[in-house]
Amino acid sequence: MLLVCLAVSVGAHAQRPIQDVYVIPIQGEIDLGLSAFVKRGIASAERAGAVVLLEINTFGGLVEAGTEIRDAIIRSEVPVISYVADRAWSAGALIALAAPQIAMTPGGSMGAAEPRPMEEKTVSAIRAEFEATAERAGRDKQIAAAMVDADVEIDALAPKGKILTLSAQSALELGYADVIAVTRQEALSHFGYTGLKVTELEPGWAERIARFVTNSTVSSLLLTLGFLGLIFEIATPGFGVAG
Repeated sequence: MLLVCLAVSVGAHAQRPIQDVYVIPIQGEIDLGLSAFVKRGIASAERAGAVVLLEINTFGGLVEAGTEIRDAIIRSEVPVISYVADRAWSAGALIALAAPQIAMTPGGSMGAAEPRPMEEKTVSAIRAEFEATAERAGRDKQIAAAMVDADVEIDALAPKGKILTLSAQSALELGYADVIAVTRQEALSHFGYTGLKVTELEPGWAERIARFVTNSTVSSLLLTLGFLGLIFEIATPGFGVAG
C-alpha cells in the first residue's frame, strides 16, 4: 500500500503543470562564480518545477566555467531556453548551444569561439565539445566546429581561415535559432510558455565575491601582487608585510 501511495505521489509531482519561469542572466565575463550561480539557479528551478530562461549577453570567458554551465544545462530536469540578448561569443556560444531551444534578439550574434591560447590540443578539445553539444540538439555539427576551428570550411558560409559568427537571421535559417524575438516574453510565447510568473534570479554575496576574484583582470592583478610580495620578502630580511 505504501509503495502505491509513493508511486501516485511521484506521478503527481512529475505531472505538475509549469507555473514559473526562472530567468538566469549570463552577462559579462564567464567565470567560476557565474558557473556556481547558474548551477544553483537550475537546481532551484528543478525544485520548483520551473522553466529556465538563460538571458545571454557575453563576450566569453573561462572554458572551464563555460563547460560546467554547459553540463548543468544538459543535465537539467526542467526545460531550458537560451535567449541571446545581443551576443553569445566564445564560451557564451557553447552555453547557448547547450539549450534545446534558442531564441535571439534582432541583431544578435553567436559564435567567435576560437580558444586562446590557440594550441592544437585546445582547439581539438573545444571543437569536439561544440560538435557534441550541437549534435545533441540535432544541429549541424560542422557549423559548430567552424565557430571554433578556422580550418573548417563550409562553402561561402565559413571560408577557410575565418572563424564563424552567426547573425540572428543566419542562425534562424541554419537551425541554430528557433525564433527571433524582441523581448523575453515573445520568446517564451513562441515556445508555449505564456501567463507564467517570471522570477529573475540574482547572484548571492558569495557568488559575487567569487566572480570578482576569478575575473581575469582581477586574478592577474592578484597574481602580480603575490609575485611582487615574494620578491620584496626575499629582498628584505625577516618576515614582513610583503610576505
